[in-house]
Amino acid sequence: MKIHQLPRRAKGFTLIELLVVITIIAILAGLSFAGVNLAMKKAKKTQGLVAATSLATAIETFYGEYNRLPDVQGEVETDGGGTKLLQVLLALDGAEDNTRSIIFLQAPEAKGKRGGIGYEGSGDNVEGMWDPFGNPFTVILNTEYEDRLTFSYGSQTVNLRGKQVAVYSPGGDGELNTTDDIKSWD
Repeated sequence: MKIHQLPRRAKGFTLIELLVVITIIAILAGLSFAGVNLAMKKAKKTQGLVAATSLATAIETFYGEYNRLPDVQGEVETDGGGTKLLQVLLALDGAEDNTRSIIFLQAPEAKGKRGGIGYEGSGDNVEGMWDPFGNPFTVILNTEYEDRLTFSYGSQTVNLRGKQVAVYSPGGDGELNTTDDIKSWD
């Protein structure tokens, strides 16, 4: 009696099976990258909130120590006219407002104008302070010393009772009045 054997299948995977597995892995990797990107944006926003709050607290502490605000305009950006304010809060050379040389602000050094304070040359001159997305902070001082700090924020008017300072930046998208804004008062 003759026994018929079925042809043996070669061991391994077919090209179709391999392509299906690679496609599934690519889809899962894409989904995880989106989640990681969202988590990184949230972490950057949190870093920015800490920096904005630290800057506002440093100015409030200066106000408590000297019973006046630093001698700067009412609204400055931390990479322009606000560098004088940073010099005062960091007690660097040339900060005449801070006669007791008290260091009010502790912040990390910026990495390429992102996420901290940048210094020019030897470190005695401040170049600016930026949020983690690379935007300068806007600082609004209550130079009228009124009970309420009122200012325009994008298309809104903000009223902060009992505050001497407000700090904000537009966040990752660079536009005000969006969900990723960084504000010291919320």
